[in-house]
Amino acid sequence: MTNAKISISIPEALLRKVDELCKRMNMARSEVIARILEEELGMEVEAKSRNYPTVLWKLSSTGYFRLRSPRLRGRSIRERWIVEETGEE
Repeated sequence: MTNAKISISIPEALLRKVDELCKRMNMARSEVIARILEEELGMEVEAKSRNYPTVLWKLSSTGYFRLRSPRLRGRSIRERWIVEETGEE
C-alpha cells in the first residue's frame, strides 16, 4: 500500500491530545492518526509477511540473540550457529 500526503485543519486542543498519545505510544503522529482511521473505518491493513529461514537466524541477525558462555559472563563464545538460508523468494 502506498502512502498519500494530506493536509487537514484540527482544533489545537485535539492536536495536543494526539501529540500526547504519540508520546505515550512512542510513535509518529502520522502513524497514530493512520491507525486511528484504520480502526474507525474498519480497514484491514495488508501485513507484510516476511519469510525467515529460522527463528534463530532472525534473532541473531537483528542482534537480539547472542551466544554467551555461562563461565565467561558478558563475553561471546567463538562458535556460532550454522543456519542455512532457504531459497524461497
